[in-house]
Amino acid sequence: MGSSASPDSTAQALSQLGDDELRVLISLTAGLDPDSLPDFAGVNLTAVIDQLRERELVHGPGAAISDAVARLLGPFPAGLAPVDTTPLDQAEITEALGRIGDDERRVLERLVWGPPQGTVSNAQRNVTWQDAASPIDRLLALRLLRPLDDRTVVLPRQIALVLRGGRLFDPQNGRPSLPRFDAAGRAPVAKQDPEMSGPRVGNDWRPVLEAASRDDLWVQLAYAEEDGTLTDAVVRVLFVAHGSAYLVRRAGARLNIASNRIVSARLLEPVVINDPVLEQQN
Repeated sequence: MGSSASPDSTAQALSQLGDDELRVLISLTAGLDPDSLPDFAGVNLTAVIDQLRERELVHGPGAAISDAVARLLGPFPAGLAPVDTTPLDQAEITEALGRIGDDERRVLERLVWGPPQGTVSNAQRNVTWQDAASPIDRLLALRLLRPLDDRTVVLPRQIALVLRGGRLFDPQNGRPSLPRFDAAGRAPVAKQDPEMSGPRVGNDWRPVLEAASRDDLWVQLAYAEEDGTLTDAVVRVLFVAHGSAYLVRRAGARLNIASNRIVSARLLEPVVINDPVLEQQN
């Protein structure tokens, strides 16, 4: 399967995976070698990857991930940030973690299983260890957090993996949660019905969305645009009615999505507007 794979067939293939297969696929999507992770001790990785290749979820000798898989699994596979261009090495990570206290560790614990980014004020502040006056200051000074923009910091993936004890998953506590996908794929819907125009999802995602609305949880949503393009977004569900989900993007913009355009919906953490607020504002 190349980058032109349809979201229909990809979602259907994903829905048929067992937990081990899905975890291996997520690790590949995160750019990690599953053979190097303790999560897969005792798993026949050759057989699993062969199965993923047969389902056309990976391709080539290096088990490359298709664009459709990457889009469906979202921007933070396994709750990890993208690869850092200037990562700390193991010795630097060990030294930095040895210098922080309980307050700093509590901040890191909020991000370690994903999503890996949070909101602070003046994230791009110029701060050194000597003049650090808050947990966020100290984490930024030690490069245990990195600024993405003036309001957002991210936990680098190599820091998260160390804090996870080298594991990608914590199955005992269900962290990070495994995504679930539509088992029936999608089929065309008659154009004369304005409430049900476009591609239909075989499974009904309304119970998932209603649970998100009731419990005020973020949702990782993948859906088809009118032209068939697959889009994913982290959204807050306001309500579901009249064949549509009424949503707010994590970034703030509202949108309404016809329920029959939804390809997958995965419950995330409780809503904290934009991202977890990691420090109190004065």
